[in-house]
Amino acid sequence: MRWKTIIVVSSVAAMVDFLLWLATIHLLFGAQIRASRLDVVILGMLLPLAFAAFAGVFVYRHTARRRKLQAVIASLLTLIFVIAIYVVVARIFPQSIIPSWTIPALPTAI
Repeated sequence: MRWKTIIVVSSVAAMVDFLLWLATIHLLFGAQIRASRLDVVILGMLLPLAFAAFAGVFVYRHTARRRKLQAVIASLLTLIFVIAIYVVVARIFPQSIIPSWTIPALPTAI
């Protein structure tokens, strides 16, 4: 199995997906968005799925053996990486671009 190809393609696809999602949301809806908007929620779900499919097809076309297994692994890793990026950015910038439904707010000390 070509683990380097799978990991590099999944990482790059996840980063490009997040940046494209961020740019699209920022250009279409402004800096502050809320989760009640259905178009934001749908866009937030469609882009990761599209990039995961792209990563799977790319790995499928660029490997020689066990193509289907490697394509599935690349797609799943892309989705996992995108979720991880969303969680990390939501923790770092909880009030900016990330919708409020992504991560609950941290409790404040009394």
